This record gives sequence, C-alpha cells and structure tokens, in this order.
Amino acid sequence: MGTVAATYSLMPEDTEFDFQALIAQLPSLVPANVKVAKAEIKPLAFGLKKLETAFVMEDAPGLVDKLEEALRAVPGIQNVETEQVSLL
Repeated sequence: MGTVAATYSLMPEDTEFDFQALIAQLPSLVPANVKVAKAEIKPLAFGLKKLETAFVMEDAPGLVDKLEEALRAVPGIQNVETEQVSLL
C-alpha cells in the first residue's frame, strides 16, 4: 500500500472562530493513522479566514472518507472543501 496526501480548506461559520484552538485539537479529531502535515490560517474574504490543512495517511480503504467526516463534524466549521487527494 502507498501513502496518500490530502489537502482541505475549512471555512468557519463566522469571523470569531478560534482557529488556534482547532489547530491544537486537530491531531485528536482525525482518525487514527492520519497525521496532520500542515494547518495554516489564510485570509478568505470580507474579514473571513480559512484553515488550509494537509494530512498524510496510508492508502487504506475508507480512510479518506473517515477523515472528511471527522472534519465536517467540527463545531463551528460551515464548509470543508477537498483541494487535492493524491498518492505520494
């Protein structure tokens, strides 16, 4: 089996979202065997920001889906966009 890299943009519901708290909690929110490779706050528009994230994991069946479900379940996150999923 290979290794997969997946990048996502997480958009909050409002401008007061605590990204630093999410970054600190991110490793415990994702499934086992998924490693956080990057978590960076970027400006979006009109005072909104987004969290650009990258994860590395085994190419195991269903693991990417479990990761996406975990990200969508984060309180205060309105939208999760898949930017890229590729084999390393």
